Amino acid sequence: MLQRDYFIRIIEEFMAAISRFLEKDIDKRTDDDLRDLYRQYVGDYETLRNFTAHEAIDYAREEWADDRRTQKLEMLAELLYVEGSYKQKPLRDMLLEKAFLLFAYVDRHSCDFSLTRKARMSTIKGMLGSALNLDDIMV
Repeated sequence: MLQRDYFIRIIEEFMAAISRFLEKDIDKRTDDDLRDLYRQYVGDYETLRNFTAHEAIDYAREEWADDRRTQKLEMLAELLYVEGSYKQKPLRDMLLEKAFLLFAYVDRHSCDFSLTRKARMSTIKGMLGSALNLDDIMV
């Protein structure tokens, strides 16, 4: 129970850190700040950001404990979403599609219902429109 409480606290800290990052003017958001968020909460920026959604899930199965895997994948999806929301095409679309696929995976495998997750998925669908490849959604 204490471990679960501790991890919930980490998730809360993560969401606060993301909020602080997003509150910055877009000109003041740096890749170094984003790398720090990856490092602190999910792992190596270069590795995780450059994985496909499938590779990220495989990595999660190998590296992250069962009881934290879906939450960490959701954190990764959130980081991809945040970065994709301020980058330019085609990088923007690639990051948002990966975020969507990870959110969809988490949505299917999580015991927790999340309105925020549903809203993120809807927002990404709206941003990508027909460019979103729904054939890649993993089960």
